[in-house]
Amino acid sequence: MCFRLSIAALAILVSGVTGWSLVRQDQELPGGTNRPFMQAKMDHAKSILEGLALENFDGIQTSAQNLILLSHESAWNVLQSPDYIEMSSEFRGSVNRLKEAAKSQNLDGATIAWFEVTLNCVRCHKHLRHKRHIPSGGQTSDGTRTGDGQ
Repeated sequence: MCFRLSIAALAILVSGVTGWSLVRQDQELPGGTNRPFMQAKMDHAKSILEGLALENFDGIQTSAQNLILLSHESAWNVLQSPDYIEMSSEFRGSVNRLKEAAKSQNLDGATIAWFEVTLNCVRCHKHLRHKRHIPSGGQTSDGTRTGDGQ
């Protein structure tokens, strides 16, 4: 029981911090063109977290399916690169594992899968921020070359 509470508390903490940083990141885009799409992703993420907290497995499955559908929308594809395509595939795999765990009413499995989904989100948004801040010539603002330390 204590293990379950620890996992749930960790998931809630990470999701809350991640959610805020992801919304802030997209609000900083020129013209705010991705805000409605990002808000839709965040709404489904909040529903999943709520479903985990309340053991609402149907709600988790529905929101997970909606995230998968969003990941196939054209607004999702903000970057055409092998890395981004792979990250999107990993995200879908994690969300599918979440959906399957919820279908099996496996709270621990769903919580771990949600943590994996959250990690995928953070990694991808970090990748996108890095790609957006590299000027022509392949050097970052601190003078390192593209690919150094990444």
